[in-house]
Amino acid sequence: MRRALVLFVFLIAAGCAKERATFRGAPVIVISVDTLRSDHLPAYGYKGMQTPHIDALRRDAILFERAYSHCPMTLPSHVSIFTGLLPTEHGVRNNVGYRFDAAKHPPLAVTLHGNGYRTGAAVSSYVLRSETGIAQGFESYDDAIPVAAAGAVSEHQRSGFETLKAADAWLGQHASEPFFYFFHIYEPHAPYSPSYDGEIAKADDIVGRLLARLKELGVYDKALIVFLSDHGEGLWQHGEDQHGILLYRESLQVPLFVKLPKSVRGNTSVARPVPLADVAPTILDALGIAGSDRSLLKDAKPKPIYAETLYPRIHLGWSELRSLIDERWHYIDGPRPELYDVLHDAGETRDVSTIERRPYAAMRQTMATYPSAIESLQVIDPEDAKKLAALGYVGTPKNRTGPLPNPRDEIAHLDEIKMAFGLADQRRYDEAVLVFRRLLQRNPRLSDVWSKLGEILVESGRYPEAIETYKTAIAQAERFSPDLALGLGFAYLKNEQPQETVQHAELALSTNPREANELLARAFVELKRFPDAERCARTAIEAGDRQPTSILLLAEVQRAEGNLNGALQTIEEAERRANDLEVPHLYGIDYLRGDILARLDRPDEAIVAFRREIENAPQHLQAYANLALVYIIVGKTAEANATLEQMAKANPHRGAYALAAKTLETVGDERGAARWRKKM
Repeated sequence: MRRALVLFVFLIAAGCAKERATFRGAPVIVISVDTLRSDHLPAYGYKGMQTPHIDALRRDAILFERAYSHCPMTLPSHVSIFTGLLPTEHGVRNNVGYRFDAAKHPPLAVTLHGNGYRTGAAVSSYVLRSETGIAQGFESYDDAIPVAAAGAVSEHQRSGFETLKAADAWLGQHASEPFFYFFHIYEPHAPYSPSYDGEIAKADDIVGRLLARLKELGVYDKALIVFLSDHGEGLWQHGEDQHGILLYRESLQVPLFVKLPKSVRGNTSVARPVPLADVAPTILDALGIAGSDRSLLKDAKPKPIYAETLYPRIHLGWSELRSLIDERWHYIDGPRPELYDVLHDAGETRDVSTIERRPYAAMRQTMATYPSAIESLQVIDPEDAKKLAALGYVGTPKNRTGPLPNPRDEIAHLDEIKMAFGLADQRRYDEAVLVFRRLLQRNPRLSDVWSKLGEILVESGRYPEAIETYKTAIAQAERFSPDLALGLGFAYLKNEQPQETVQHAELALSTNPREANELLARAFVELKRFPDAERCARTAIEAGDRQPTSILLLAEVQRAEGNLNGALQTIEEAERRANDLEVPHLYGIDYLRGDILARLDRPDEAIVAFRREIENAPQHLQAYANLALVYIIVGKTAEANATLEQMAKANPHRGAYALAAKTLETVGDERGAARWRKKM
């Protein structure tokens, strides 16, 4: 009898183990379509467009009707997806200024690679670049995204069709092995072309081509495929056009499909709310690698789902927001807490916090069990604190007193901020400076405005003002910003203070290695430390996966060293890399080419190069100035003056007028220089 009982128990255990390992070794593909609202997909009932390829995947998959992100920002959300942790746990709270520590929190790729999986990825946004730490565990991580000369980090992206090319190649090499592949596209992230729904149609096309490739390789049927988005989009529903500031359902609810091998449980749905942090445990459980009660494939009892955004606090000086959402209620914690009945008010149009006191009190009490978002802002690297103190800044972040403004109340002021940024984009810098200063007088915590003001003051040639702007921004910031340190370092460089540039670039080496090394290289050129400059330029090239801008910087170093022919060869290398990345025009490349050709006494070729730079980058002031000088040297004074007039027309600000005056002063034309100074 005892022997029979033991055998019975053994058979049950063996059966359970077999069930748990049903999909062992199955290929795993995670498809992330950035910024995709679930309620804009036909699979979720939307009638405004068609997505035949996504619909086909849905028919083979389990659809989760109510899946929620933990943060309406790309980097923190993806770290949660791959670690199974909340932002409060993995520590990445924003797209910039944070680096994921995979040694402390091993992500899905590390675990799968350790279990014999080949691991690869291709991403479409610079926000997910490898230096953020998110690439840990991937043998191949294709983030070859061109970096523009200016613009926010979130604007640096590549077409999903280009990302698909990288995926095609990798999948073709590893289709016969157990593999994990992460495929990320940035459609429908702003700027939309032609519209939000139009971008979704592009995403559907790209996803369809990827799925067709998987079928062609014989992978699709046996694969575990997860289709999701990292967060949604405001689309003006509560006053926010994009995402990151508010925490309403439109920014948090996302599509989520799980297609199992052989389409097991295909075309079914799960109605309960589920968090994106449960994706990684689900995959590991389905593969039999690590069992988890958090698997989405199990009928677990729903728990409140936490979300947060620190963006309004870090960038705008408004309050951070946190929220909890369960089967019925959505509680948003901020200066004025809100409660919505999402079952009966999906659009969250009626705050019932003063009516539904019991659920309001219960969710508020539950929220108190989560770590305060304020505490995370008080953490700073001790070495950075020492350096900041040595440079005369406050060495620790500020402890704010009193309540911060409610983002919901302040969201209307975004229009004025965007208007000021629009003036800057039009190179109407003098007007933009006035508006930015007015904004900062009203709200001195607008970090993004401080940064942009410093940037345009540098562009305007107002270097001392830019230095004071950046110093004030750093000194009053609640959290040390590497971007502000780099901006200040560049302002010092333009003001002929390279040693101060080195000090500030070093503050950003750990978080922004490419940008910091580029700035160090420029400073070392000014200090005549050419071997150090070349070393930093080459380090920047490697840190940024051979960004063409970094390669072009190496050519600048070689020019400074006097290696003009070598610099021309490096320029050609930068151009080839730009072509590989399908960059239509690499900012500064023809300016640098023209400068070197002029030094080689090839004025006709230099003129052509400078003209080409001006045509492609009309904001590049020095290209006009150098072209004017070449014209003067070859005796074409009229053409030189016309070039300076063209510069001022395209760039109507005092920086352009000052450079025109300086250019004429260089060749002894004091009368012409005085005429330009009168316009300043």
